[in-house]
This record gives sequence, structure tokens and C-alpha cells, in this order.
Amino acid sequence: DYEPWDDDFRFFEEDEAWSEFIPGSSIQVVTNGSNSKTYASSSSSSLTPSIQSSLSSSTSLRSSERNAESSPHASNGDNATRQNLKPKILILDEDDVGEEQSPALISANPCQKPLPTETVLPGMGNVPIRTDAVIVMIRHGKTEHNKLGLFTGWEDAPLAPEGVKEAKEAGQLLKAHGFEFDLVYTSWLTRAIETAWLVIDELDCLWLPIIKTWRLNERMYGDLTGLSKRMVRQRHGDTQFKAWRRGYRVRPPPVSSFSTNYPGNDQRYLKFMKDVRYSLGETIIRSIERRRIHLHRKFPKSESLKDCMERTIPYFSHQIVPEAINMGKRVLIASSENAIRGLLMHLCEIPEEKIVELEIPNGLPLIFDVKSKCVKLLDDGTGRDPLEVYNFGNAASYLFRPCMNEDGSPDEECDIRFMSDDFEQSESDRETVDLLKNKMLRFRKGEEIRL
Repeated sequence: DYEPWDDDFRFFEEDEAWSEFIPGSSIQVVTNGSNSKTYASSSSSSLTPSIQSSLSSSTSLRSSERNAESSPHASNGDNATRQNLKPKILILDEDDVGEEQSPALISANPCQKPLPTETVLPGMGNVPIRTDAVIVMIRHGKTEHNKLGLFTGWEDAPLAPEGVKEAKEAGQLLKAHGFEFDLVYTSWLTRAIETAWLVIDELDCLWLPIIKTWRLNERMYGDLTGLSKRMVRQRHGDTQFKAWRRGYRVRPPPVSSFSTNYPGNDQRYLKFMKDVRYSLGETIIRSIERRRIHLHRKFPKSESLKDCMERTIPYFSHQIVPEAINMGKRVLIASSENAIRGLLMHLCEIPEEKIVELEIPNGLPLIFDVKSKCVKLLDDGTGRDPLEVYNFGNAASYLFRPCMNEDGSPDEECDIRFMSDDFEQSESDRETVDLLKNKMLRFRKGEEIRL
């Protein structure tokens, strides 16, 4: 029987740029006869105090809520409710075709970092480059297996044309926001490696060091690898299908030692996967087959989500954090859905029972701010609410908690348009934000605008 990975870890030793568009700025775009555009801006602070007062009001509200929680007069029922809402850990699979989602469970909107002014208005200067430590995680672009609804796991499926486009657009978005990286981490799977290449190619930094590790591989789906999810559901029933696919501790049927899907028959793992212990049973089988002693390592034949996390999180904690994050480096992690789920479960403290409800969209950069300890998204310039565009599953509220500074004030990088519903905003501020949003959309369509 395939055992957990516990014994295998001895190896580890156990922008203020948006200010041009806040109320008080005045920007005029004029289209000349030569199709060239000129820009003029002037600053005024006449409308700024209302937004500042909104921020102060929100900060006071949050502070009073925290005091109420710590008050000895708070009821046990209230405390229990808050504990139930406290984020913890999660993880998911590859495609969620036809599965129902419940928007009512989403209680917090994501922090979305607005586009820098220099990106929106050409000629306003260079885009400021981010220099502080940051972790950017991106799930590989779509593969043909994703499109067909197949269990992929460790099968080395390349990117589909749509996946290539998603990865390139992710690189362009990161470049527009001034992101640069010092290190890239990825798995041994082609789709993740290709995604990393395409992203850093758009950033014009293909020379960056890329560290590949099998510990960032997708979850191993065992004997389900390459099978249609719909077929498995029809053959084994909905309950068993969900247990194999979504169960945190349930492993799918193990793959045969003689299957082409078994990592022990893949030269890349035989040659380079040296950080796992030897398997007595597989060593005996291989030795009998070859008529000589042949040591064979304990490669995974099937993994639950928990098994996948037990190799991903230690690598992050004992390799990536001390060697990169603690050194102030900017890190890009290109990997698969379940590996990223494990990292987010660890970083965002998502509960075990909720991690299986978290979805990770293909090709979308997820920014983990090391200082505020929260996940941010990047404004793509469309003005759309990201929760209406991307499916993050029922556990989105655990992933997108309010981004707060150490002093309890809202993170100024978060776009006011997408702050959570409990953020106090005056009617005049709301009208101003909506006006700016409409003007920005018209500007991108090439229309003449006056702000």
C-alpha cells in the first residue's frame, strides 16, 4: 500500500501612481488632426477630504469591531460566529465544469491594485518598478486536458493555444504594473515551465534563474490520470467521484508499477528525484525483473490533497522562504492548481474543510503581499469586478480578506472601487469613483474625455 509522505521529508530538516485619477485631479485628452494626443493635468485637493474622511471612518469602525471582540461582555455566540468566519486553509482540482457556486458565501471583495498612471497615460513617465519582496503565484495556462475535462496530474500535457495567450497576457499585466523578479520557481511539468517562460519573456528577463522542483508538481491522480472526469463520475457515482477529486485526505486508486503514468517509469524522475527514500517492495520487483539488485525510490502512485501539500508546503517553508523571501527577493511561482492551493492554504490560513472549495483561475497572477499578509489582484484596465470575471469558488472570502496595514488602516494599494461592502464610502465619493471609471473606459476606446 502507498504510504503518506511523512517519512520523505527528512531532506528538509523539517501605488500612489493612481493619484492622478482620484478626485481633485484634472486631466484633459485632446485628439489632434495628426491622430496624436496631448495630455495636461492640474491638481486640486478640493474633493480629497471626503475620501480621507471615509478612510478614517472605516478605520474607526474596524477598530471598534476589534474592541468589541476583545470585550469581556461579548456573547459566546458572537465569538463563536467570528471564529467560524476566521480564514484558515484550502485546495482544489483542475476543472470545475458544471459545478454550482454560491456567491452568497463571498463576504469580502479582493484587493485590486490599480494600474499606474504611467501605464494608462503614455508620456506620463516610466512605470515605477516594485523593489520590495513579493510572492507572485500563477497557475499554468489552459491545456488540452483542461479543455477536455481530463484528470491531468503528473501527465505532461503542454499548453493549449489559449493557455499560451493567458500566460502572455499575465506577463503583460505584470509588466504594466511594474513587476520585476529575482527568482522563478516552477515544477517539472511542461505546462508550468512554459507558463514561466512566457511570463518572463513578456517581462524581457528570460535570463532569470529558474529553479525547478518536483515538489511543486500537480497532485498525482494515480489510476485516474488521463481519464475523463465525466466518465469517472458516471461509472463510480457522484459521491465517489467527489471523494477522489475533492477529498482532502482521500487518495484516488493507485497507478500500477508498470503503467506509463507511474513516475518510476519516467527518466526525469528516475535520474533527478533523489530526495525521497527507497521502496522495499518496488526494489524487489525491479531486482527480480532485471535479475540483479536495483534500488528503486518510493515514487508516488496516488496522492490526496493532503499528500500534495505535505511536499509543497515544506519546500516553500524551508527553501523558498529562507533562500529568497527572507533575503528580500521578488519571487514568481508558476505551478499547478493543487500546489498553489496548498501554498494559499498555508499563507492565508484557510481551513481544511474549506480548501477543497477554492478555485484557482488559469493564467491569473495572484500577488501575496509579504507586509500586509494578504492576496491582491492586478487591475487589467477594464473596470470589471474580478469576482464577476473569475471563478474563485465558494472559499473566495477566505482568500480575499481585507488588506490592512499594521496600524489597522486600509492598504492604500487597494482600489477603492473594489473594497468590501463594509467599507464606508460617501455617496459623493461613490459617484466620483463611478464617473472616473466611465471616463477611463471611454479613454481606452479612444474617445475624447475631460476629467
